[in-house]
Amino acid sequence: MQHDLNNEVLMKIFWSYAKRDDAKPNHVTQLRNQFEIVASQCLGDDIDIFQDVTGLTWGSEWRQTLENEVKQADIFVCILSPSYFNSKMCIQEVVWAMEANVRIHPILYRACPKGFASQFSDSDRDAVILNSASTEVVDKYQYADFTRLRNRAKDSTEVLDFLDGICEQIA
Repeated sequence: MQHDLNNEVLMKIFWSYAKRDDAKPNHVTQLRNQFEIVASQCLGDDIDIFQDVTGLTWGSEWRQTLENEVKQADIFVCILSPSYFNSKMCIQEVVWAMEANVRIHPILYRACPKGFASQFSDSDRDAVILNSASTEVVDKYQYADFTRLRNRAKDSTEVLDFLDGICEQIA
């Protein structure tokens, strides 16, 4: 956890998602914004959520920044979807979270008809590690199912009730 200007501890959360899932229009970012509000209310304090669209600056060493942010987080929230499992960078973030023993909280955003596993065909060692980690994120960690709420307004009662339920568990 990091400290704010008053030396109070802020919970650090890393928001991991596939960019393709944010395109309609910014639904994953809108979900993150509501999550931040609800989590702050549940904790009774501000929290620090890292999301690449606001956390990476022009010219920064983006890969190193992502790794540092994941490993320094208290909680790693991953937004699971077929696009997530097809993204090497998303699964690499999962690997970093596991290596650093960060608490992992998956949210199932879209049904995955091909299963909860990456099928990277590269024959190198990294592909094997990524494929294994993609399977482990669902085998080991219970996810919260958001699939039926995905197309609802992110400030709807149903979405806020869902967020209340998961945020109370991390408080």
